[in-house]
Amino acid sequence: MKNKYFAYSYLSIKTLILNKSLLFGFIFNLIIALIASLYMIIFQPDFMSNALANRIPEFGSSIGLLNIIAIMVVFFLFGNVATMMQSVIDDRDSKVSEIINTSIYENHYLVGKLVSSFVLISVTIISTAIAFLIAGIVFAIFNPYDFKIYTDIVKPLITSLNFENVMFMFGCVGIGHLMLITSILFALGTSIKANSAVDAFPVSLLVLTPYFLLFGLLIFLPTGNSDLWISISSIMSFIPLFSPIFILMYVFLEGFTILAYAAIFISIVYLIMIFKGVVNVYSYAFYMSEKISLKKIILLALKGRVRFR
Repeated sequence: MKNKYFAYSYLSIKTLILNKSLLFGFIFNLIIALIASLYMIIFQPDFMSNALANRIPEFGSSIGLLNIIAIMVVFFLFGNVATMMQSVIDDRDSKVSEIINTSIYENHYLVGKLVSSFVLISVTIISTAIAFLIAGIVFAIFNPYDFKIYTDIVKPLITSLNFENVMFMFGCVGIGHLMLITSILFALGTSIKANSAVDAFPVSLLVLTPYFLLFGLLIFLPTGNSDLWISISSIMSFIPLFSPIFILMYVFLEGFTILAYAAIFISIVYLIMIFKGVVNVYSYAFYMSEKISLKKIILLALKGRVRFR
């Protein structure tokens, strides 16, 4: 049983990574980052000095930091969700469905897709970080401003690190992983609704719903009212699909309290339930050629095989 999980996960990772033009994406990100660095080196815009002097407290705030993280997650998810959905569509149209029906179960297939999708997003994040790191090194070498990258930015960050801060960062990274895995499972579950790349785009927007909700709240609600955001995050932390991003918000505002640990535990339970529900969906809908409504997908997730009129 474990060998089947490992074997199909390895095959799925290999197939998805090779089909994705990661090298092209890395080169594109590197070009964009280098253009931004060269622009600042050549034209020396004043916004860099103003940002260093005035914007660090704003971006250092919990709400501002969460906004940046949410934008980054949406950026990486939006670029990879379509690829994940297209791989499922291709598998349904090919002989993979016959292999699943005879050789492996739906849970093996789903674990393989989950692992490969997570690896794909992780590799994309790492390649993007490397591209911007290279551009940052170029900027540091030819830096025309009064401040120094290492002395004024990197060194203070390193000296501020202690055991408590490092453990807090590890905890936030763990919540980030939970957030990504939940979004990937949601994407894989709703991908059954799409039969082509044209159908996949509107379906992929459903995956980004929790983050769009967060953006809406950040736009229309006052960001300076910490009590309001603590109340919102503490409530939303226990709602399925929305919980990981709001758990992260609560942790930024209040730290790892008992409520945060309880919300993380319940979110993991939600994740297991979502996985089981998606397996139920795949056990029936994966082999069907006609379009399936969102209502039918929800019924399949809750009840497994059901009769549809």
